[in-house]
Amino acid sequence: MSTEFSAEAYAKAAAAAIRLPLDARHLPGVAFNLALAARMAAVIEGMPLGPADEAAPVFVAGREPPR
Repeated sequence: MSTEFSAEAYAKAAAAAIRLPLDARHLPGVAFNLALAARMAAVIEGMPLGPADEAAPVFVAGREPPR
C-alpha cells in the first residue's frame, strides 16, 4: 500500500463522494491546489510540540471570556 499522496486521485474521489461534478479541464488546477495545501500541512505537522504546548482556546459566540 502506498502512502504517497495523490492530489489528482483525492480530487476525483472526493468529488465523486459528494456528487460534485469535476470537469476534466479543472482537475489540474484542483490537484495543484490540493498538493500545495498538503505541502503546507506537512510543514505544520513537522513542527515539534513540547509538553507545555497547548491548543488554542475554543471560541463560543455569546459567552463571556474567563477572567
